[in-house]
Amino acid sequence: MELEAIGKRLRISSGSSSLAGDRLTSLPDCLIHHIMSFLKARQVVQTCVLSTRWRHLWRSVPCLDIDQDEFKAAGSNRITEKEQEDFEDFTDHLLIPNNISIALLDTLRLHVSDDEYYHRGASVRWIRHGIKYSAQNPGIMHKESNLAFWRLKKLHLSGVYLDGSFMKHVSSGCPYLEVLELKDCPCTFEEVTSHTLKNLILENCGCNELSGITSPTLKSLTIIASGYYHINRLVLKAPAVAYLLLDVNAYFVKRDVSFDEMSSLAKASIYLRDSVGSGLSKDQFKLLCSVSNVTTLVLSGFQTMV
Repeated sequence: MELEAIGKRLRISSGSSSLAGDRLTSLPDCLIHHIMSFLKARQVVQTCVLSTRWRHLWRSVPCLDIDQDEFKAAGSNRITEKEQEDFEDFTDHLLIPNNISIALLDTLRLHVSDDEYYHRGASVRWIRHGIKYSAQNPGIMHKESNLAFWRLKKLHLSGVYLDGSFMKHVSSGCPYLEVLELKDCPCTFEEVTSHTLKNLILENCGCNELSGITSPTLKSLTIIASGYYHINRLVLKAPAVAYLLLDVNAYFVKRDVSFDEMSSLAKASIYLRDSVGSGLSKDQFKLLCSVSNVTTLVLSGFQTMV
């Protein structure tokens, strides 16, 4: 009913608007899909009522942006229980083979604003379903195993709970992933290992179990944490990393953190928050030594600048 109502409103237009609509419809599918990539998922699905040609175009979009905020009432800061249910039903139905062609996705964004409600369960299920159902679509075929994989290259998750098996599922189901961005995601996985990643962003994620980041292809690494990281040890093995952004509490570098195996590092920006003391600490000195080969270095929060 909702889609039908929207369709009726869209068809009530002037002659000039109708002409503009005809011009848009005459565009090739690749251009229409590019336009759709700037829309949220719910808006993309609603384009099915525009005309007969648009009825199934949304099913093969290369970029999907699922945002819980789309289901909030205008001006509201919190989502109601009914809106939560609508969002979950929408996403459950969207991520099945008969709707979106998951294996054709190049980029997937999933933003959950009410992380308490989706701390577990639904968001974990969506990620697993995306990987599972991608193999049931005509995706990229692996030369050796002859199995279809998700050709996904960019994965952006916000406010999503990620369990200990998340990275294993991603590594096995997304062998072409180049960009992984996690923001405000409670995480329990212990390691990030990839032979395809080029850009990794961890922003305000509770990665307290994380002990290693290993990738021979990684070019850019960003770690931002406004709070405390209660990690015991973190080893980075990423010899191709050229850019490092580290914006963390000073307590972070007091742990056993090793940045030594980043021989290609050329630019680094390091911001230490809540740093105390009158001089350069042993841990800070060790951190600076690990980035001594860079050509561009930006520092903030160090008690002694060198």
